[in-house]
Amino acid sequence: MAGSRFLVLGAGGLGCPALLGLLAGGARRIGVVDCDVVDATNLHRQVLYDLGDVGAPKVEAATRRLRERSPGLEIEPIPLRLDERTLSSLLAAQSADTVVLECSDQPDLKFLVHDLCGEHHLPLVVGGVQRWGGQAMAVRHGAGACFRCVFEGAPPAELAPSCAAVGVLGAAAGALGFLMAHLAVALDAGDDVAGTLIALDLRELRPQQIRPGRRAGCPGCDPHAPRPAQGPLGPACSTSAAAACSR
Repeated sequence: MAGSRFLVLGAGGLGCPALLGLLAGGARRIGVVDCDVVDATNLHRQVLYDLGDVGAPKVEAATRRLRERSPGLEIEPIPLRLDERTLSSLLAAQSADTVVLECSDQPDLKFLVHDLCGEHHLPLVVGGVQRWGGQAMAVRHGAGACFRCVFEGAPPAELAPSCAAVGVLGAAAGALGFLMAHLAVALDAGDDVAGTLIALDLRELRPQQIRPGRRAGCPGCDPHAPRPAQGPLGPACSTSAAAACSR
């Protein structure tokens, strides 16, 4: 664990508790990627920050807060706006001992991260949260089912409303973020969690653990299959933050 690296994509509702969970799990090397700034309206679920961080770039605020808890932590803030080009370059630059945590709120980006991690041979954890619950899945390409075995592709926009439109319980984001950190640490330790999907329904207090089989013809599992076409990614950060990230 001491030498392993964890790359957290997104420092928002899932990324904040995931970062805290990694720190609690003994992680010593972390990269955090985001291109947005801290917003006061999101503080109920972005638990790393407080009012003093509002307006600051999330990667800078997250780095400062984590170093306050662990001064010896090796953390790299990466203020990057993710698209296919920047994400591929970022993943290609990672060491072989890196575990990726996909903590964004964009369904299309989750599939792009999943596919590119397969191309670059990096294990990952993909998570999502909405309203009262969500799910997280550990993926090691070639070992068990992948994310596309379960979810073939991103849903149409009308079936995937934004967090702003439908709301997210802060506790649900916290539970899913910590779960993602646990799965990432378990992947790094070689535990048999790859291909495991865990769904949480906090309204009914009902967790589910699913170990699906690999889907025949799944492009995420077949290294010779062409990667599915990627639709345009939605805006991942505010206009002002996007301008800063593009520099």
